[in-house]
Amino acid sequence: MLESPRRDDSSVIELEFETTIRASAESVFALIVDLRNYDRWLARSSAFHGTTEISDGPIGVGTTYIESGPTGIRRGKVTEFVRPTRVAFEQPMTMKPAALGLVAIRLGHTLTPAEGSVHLRRTLQLSLSGPVRFARRIVKRQFVVENERMMSALKAFAESEARSS
Repeated sequence: MLESPRRDDSSVIELEFETTIRASAESVFALIVDLRNYDRWLARSSAFHGTTEISDGPIGVGTTYIESGPTGIRRGKVTEFVRPTRVAFEQPMTMKPAALGLVAIRLGHTLTPAEGSVHLRRTLQLSLSGPVRFARRIVKRQFVVENERMMSALKAFAESEARSS
């Protein structure tokens, strides 16, 4: 996994995570967009308690969802959906308590198919507003840890599924 800062000023943090997964782009894309079944491959953690209140119908641009955690509530929306190479989400997180501010979160996934594998690039932009911006180092570290965990779990599950097919 590669995590590299892209931008790191007082209110915006940009991170990038990359990995190569020995599975098809379609199968990895399907796991990323299957919001209703993240628990198949991504265990709950102190930061991620699951995805709920997913809007009806197939997942696509405009699908909405909620992710509640101990530090805030994310009200997410799929903003880009190009099967099997690109999916993006916006999920502003209102901090708990709300007086602490907002973390605007933009997630992008680019999948580049290769022979027998797919390269996954996950970009993350965090825009901090309100008092939470004074805890930017802590916020950044929490997002790095959780995104590395997510990428690792996705890789392990997708490769295991590909081997058993």
